[in-house]
Amino acid sequence: VGLLNLYFSAMTEIIFEHGGTLDKYIGDGLMAIFGAPTAGEEDALNAVKAAVTMQKRLGQLNSELKTEGLVGISVGIGLHTGEATIGYIGSDRRSEYTAIGDTVNLAARLESNASGGQILMSEATAAASGNLIPVNVRDPLTVKNRVQPVNVLEVRWS
Repeated sequence: VGLLNLYFSAMTEIIFEHGGTLDKYIGDGLMAIFGAPTAGEEDALNAVKAAVTMQKRLGQLNSELKTEGLVGISVGIGLHTGEATIGYIGSDRRSEYTAIGDTVNLAARLESNASGGQILMSEATAAASGNLIPVNVRDPLTVKNRVQPVNVLEVRWS
């Protein structure tokens, strides 16, 4: 629990510093939204910058953990850009501000295919960020609820 709290605190700060909204913690992962509640032209680029900063911060965090005799951690990150349904979703008894839809699902699929230290993004995110990010082209992914494979780009961040 202490390790997760340390990790979440560091990553949440990075999300906020780059103009993102923390959607939720999901087990040992987290979900962030860029462009909600207010959309801007830099949202996709800010999301990529946040992802790179998160990976770099994990390197520092792992050094700190090592000095305390703890095992390091690694995470994969998935980014996709598009429209989503955003608002308070739930029941009469409990609801939360969140995003749902195909855009969120594809980002989750990219994240689940990312190895530790990787940032995988869609062509939509690359285009929305002005194609300014250095990438390696990966093999397309076949994902649930999509007829065509999805082209995947790996951010070259290190």
